Amino acid sequence: MVRNWRHAGVRSLGAVLAVFALIVAGLFATTGAEADAAGKKSRNNQQVKDLATGCFAASIDQVGRGNLDTGVAMFDDCLSDDYVFEFQAFPGGPVLVCPGEGCPVQEYSSLGEMRALFAHNFFVAAGYQATQHQILNIEVDRHKKTATASSYIQANHFLPDNSVDIAWNDYFFDAVREGGTWKMSKETIVGTSFLNFQGRVVGGGDDGDDGDDGDKDGPLTVMTDVGMRNTLQDAGEPEVAYPALFGLADDAFDQFAWISNEDSEFPNALGVKDTPVGDINGLYDIDLTEDSINFEVIAAPDDPFWKDVFGLFPEGKFDRYYFTFEVPHNVTGFTSDNPNLNVRIDSENVLVVELSGGYDLQSGVSFSVNLES
Repeated sequence: MVRNWRHAGVRSLGAVLAVFALIVAGLFATTGAEADAAGKKSRNNQQVKDLATGCFAASIDQVGRGNLDTGVAMFDDCLSDDYVFEFQAFPGGPVLVCPGEGCPVQEYSSLGEMRALFAHNFFVAAGYQATQHQILNIEVDRHKKTATASSYIQANHFLPDNSVDIAWNDYFFDAVREGGTWKMSKETIVGTSFLNFQGRVVGGGDDGDDGDDGDKDGPLTVMTDVGMRNTLQDAGEPEVAYPALFGLADDAFDQFAWISNEDSEFPNALGVKDTPVGDINGLYDIDLTEDSINFEVIAAPDDPFWKDVFGLFPEGKFDRYYFTFEVPHNVTGFTSDNPNLNVRIDSENVLVVELSGGYDLQSGVSFSVNLES
């Protein structure tokens, strides 16, 4: 009886050990699967983070160093087919969207070239010799094959006078997994702070330098954002924004640009597509520099929309152009070769050019406003 009991015990113990082995194997299998899943998640999150440094920062700095073709190729490799770029120079300010009607780059062969040219044109206008972009504190929120991320940018822009323009920005991007690779589908940059590092703060004021740095101390500050809105007022009538003529919001036709001494900011001013009356060609080419605002009527004499607008302004009529600047202007006065023009200083950030009774609006007319500080 004892021997049989022992044999039974051995058989029972063996069964217990077998079950225990299965449980342990199951635990190891589960732990291994969880480890693989955790590792896969970590790898995907890291690949999304790498877009900030490898796609944005590395590509943009190739452009900043003058290697435009390399920057284009790098962007082409990491941007999705439906990529969108948004730029806001300061919180609450106007937003530039590319691709889009307000994008400074309208001609390009690929989205990568569009993104690279957006940066290239800005860097060239500013006179930068090189750039260095640093990405900090990247946070990723991933959902299977899509992800969103947020971080900060410190962008260093090196100038010929050995000073550095430093910009701090909030940075957001979306990513999608295409063909086994993570690609950037949307970028949003919001400027938060900006200064020139060498004792000179951008935006005016005496920097103690007797040299020529008009882009810092001129009436207007180049390399900063400007918005333009047009309004009309007939004698005895209230002032209305241009879009109100079509029953649209006052800001519907607002245009935005960066101030540059080389390029025209609004080469197609008042030109709008897809209005209730169809496409409208531009009326003016408006070119701002650090010390002037220049107008040239570009609409043809027989333009289907503007031909009925051409002619002599009657007394009491005003055509106004509101310019809103990212940083305070230094304008204190003006002169002009147009006797029917006035410049109104509405605030430290807003100038208004107003054309009044006696102004003869005709195709080819041009005039300039010389700004004083």
